[in-house]
Amino acid sequence: MTSQMKVKQGMTSVDIAVVVGELKFLEGCSVRSLLMPTRDVMIVELLCGNDLKYLLLEGGRRIHLTRGVLTTESVKLSKLFRRFLDGAKLVGLGQVDMERVVFLVFKRGAKQYVLYLELLPRGVIALVDEEGKVIAVNKKLEAKDRVITVGRSYVLPPSPPTIAKVDQAKLFELSQKSTKTVGQFFVRDLGLPPEVVNEVLSEEERSTKVSNLSPEVLADLVSRVQHALEEIIKNPKPYALILSGNMIGFFPYRPSKLPEGAELVEYGTMNALLDDYFSQLDQALVKEREVTELREAEVLVEKTLEEAEKNLEEMSRRYSDAAKVLELFEKYYYEIETLWECSRRVVKERGWDFLGECGPVSGEPREGSVTIGLPEGSVKLLLYEDIKQQYAKLRRDFEHLRGKLSKATETVKGLRRKLEEIAQQRILLEKLKVRSKRMTWFSKFLWVETSGGFLAIGGRDASQNEAIVRRYLEPRDIFMHADIHGAAVFVVLAKGREVPEKDLNEVACLAASYSKAWKAGLSSADVFWVYGDQVKLSAPAGEYLPKGSFMVYGQRNYIRGVKLVLGIGVIYLDDDQYDIIVGPPDLVKSRAMAYVVVTPGDLNIDKAAEEIREHIIRKCPDVRGLTARDIMRLLPGRLRIVEKG
Repeated sequence: MTSQMKVKQGMTSVDIAVVVGELKFLEGCSVRSLLMPTRDVMIVELLCGNDLKYLLLEGGRRIHLTRGVLTTESVKLSKLFRRFLDGAKLVGLGQVDMERVVFLVFKRGAKQYVLYLELLPRGVIALVDEEGKVIAVNKKLEAKDRVITVGRSYVLPPSPPTIAKVDQAKLFELSQKSTKTVGQFFVRDLGLPPEVVNEVLSEEERSTKVSNLSPEVLADLVSRVQHALEEIIKNPKPYALILSGNMIGFFPYRPSKLPEGAELVEYGTMNALLDDYFSQLDQALVKEREVTELREAEVLVEKTLEEAEKNLEEMSRRYSDAAKVLELFEKYYYEIETLWECSRRVVKERGWDFLGECGPVSGEPREGSVTIGLPEGSVKLLLYEDIKQQYAKLRRDFEHLRGKLSKATETVKGLRRKLEEIAQQRILLEKLKVRSKRMTWFSKFLWVETSGGFLAIGGRDASQNEAIVRRYLEPRDIFMHADIHGAAVFVVLAKGREVPEKDLNEVACLAASYSKAWKAGLSSADVFWVYGDQVKLSAPAGEYLPKGSFMVYGQRNYIRGVKLVLGIGVIYLDDDQYDIIVGPPDLVKSRAMAYVVVTPGDLNIDKAAEEIREHIIRKCPDVRGLTARDIMRLLPGRLRIVEKG
């Protein structure tokens, strides 16, 4: 490799082969949810046994497991994909030959769908039915060789002959017709990743004209590359390439040639490497986009400031001139009045040509004005308007100019402040490392980690309430519910430990708050808890349980008068992730980098979410992907913000 190297932006066919091999364990997992932050990015939440995995697909760039996303916003297009894939089972996953195309096969009931991810420049993500028809696609594609749109048959992108698909005789025939070097032929005609070709073949071999090779030499070069590819795919060794503290490349093998000053960091899996690599790349892109916006804002403010400064300069000149005239008028009023009256009489009786008889006076007949010379300047007056009225007008104009000058001065000061603020924001942002939001198996639920280290999860609706009890509640776990109809179920995952009273009270705060008591505007509510083996999902014979309801047997333990008050905040995790937490105010305050405390009130949750987000972003500018929707999902109802920190 040379000392200069571009930042790698996407996966090669070999990278894809390695990742697909690692992802094979996902076969048999089912789709729990699907998120599309943009038209080109899809994150599929897969339930694998009792574990959740997040598979990220980005057209034109990548496919890998992820543990965090920059934003949880989703475009409307995601609903179309979810319509077919929600609840479907992933039954197959692979790579089309050695091309940069991945397919995922899903079954839902009797129907089967195939999701094609093209890691080519145009970045198509297409969902295809059993007849091969496109039923959902991230973008319409019209090319010479194919059209990809809903309702038409899906056609794979054209592919060049590859080492795997072309025999030696055909390869030699192709080489003899080519004018390319060996390196160009292997990369452009056979679709091999340039980094692999560069690694296996010497510079001399790569620069040789391929048409000059004998069949034996070509066969040897092909064999060496084939062997290297097979070894990489069979026994991958993922490495990140680091230069000046930043990842600029990734490989499924240990490269032997590095740019000057670069180093390698080994990873356990290609998926983990890609997640870290593209997270850094995405964070840089988000930051650069905002930096660009700030630079554009700087240019606009600078232009406005330049115009405002010119206006201020002109206003200052006019004000200075008016002040000087007014000063002269007031200092030499008697002389001015005497000369003005003389001028009026002379013009009336003898004409404009005889003004000199009055003294230092000159006239402008067309304007009907005279200019009176004074020891320190001159004053221009109209002959046919009362002199006192003219003085009064000069005074009014002067005061008006004083006001305009004051406003112009404040405008310039304001623009300078704004320009400085934008510049400081830009400088801060350029130094900032943008964090991604953590994605875990419990992210979709309400949750809290108590001061004693117990994880408690709660349902956002009746379906989640039922899912939590059905899938996660163990006999000695704690089942908690507000003593009111219409409330979230919370389960404290005890993991064989006894849950202390303090931790129970912390979870009770959420159980009380996420109930109808909040929407009713109450200040407190009673909460009860029982052990998991006291809860049943089925009703006694002859009775019916609505969805999300449960039968609770035996003694209930009550926590009375639990206050309806919540803390909502952002915590930092590791070096590059964050998460949003909710819980008792004291618990949240002790952990959060920024927080608010809320109680039942009259503030609309839309406005509240925006206000809370603005506060958090102001204090934690590195969580720029945080959305109002993320916060809205944590708000029990209309509220009042009683504290910010």
